[in-house]
Amino acid sequence: MNLKFQLHNHGFEIHEQACPPALLARLRAEFPGDSVDDGELMAHSDTVRQEAVSGCFYQIAAEVLGSGCFPLQAILETKNELVQPWHQDQVADQGSYDGLLSVRLYLDDCSFFDGALKLCPSSHKHGLLTAQEIRGHSLRPFSSPEMKAGDVLLMHPLTIHAYAASGTANSRRVIQIDYAASAS
Repeated sequence: MNLKFQLHNHGFEIHEQACPPALLARLRAEFPGDSVDDGELMAHSDTVRQEAVSGCFYQIAAEVLGSGCFPLQAILETKNELVQPWHQDQVADQGSYDGLLSVRLYLDDCSFFDGALKLCPSSHKHGLLTAQEIRGHSLRPFSSPEMKAGDVLLMHPLTIHAYAASGTANSRRVIQIDYAASAS
């Protein structure tokens, strides 16, 4: 199936093994399994900043948003024990969600038992929703793709998603970079 079709219609798509092995190894070493969440990776990691501005992450985002896209923020998520209810991402300082994209690199394999991300397909098409509307969508069938280290998930920020707590001792590290398309 055409990947851009999946992103447009379902709100997410998977690029298997999209991260070069050497970069994946460097990031895994920089953010070991006992790392904590970090919402300021652009300031704290030269590797992430370089890849977000002109490297691997940028190239993936530019395929969707165009060559003028730019990173808004980069975060490290390590939600092994955390349960996160159904929600939409609120991207800082953005009034409109047109032209936004989240690029999520998995540093670890993540199966359903590891608390894989659950996604409500096509929910992004309904715009920014209230908590009650999100609860209504969460009752519908969802997708929970199993990801391998090096896989990249592209996601519209308004795609409703959630995490369960991990049922294993495995790490669940994800680097997420949110991008915006150029205004021109």
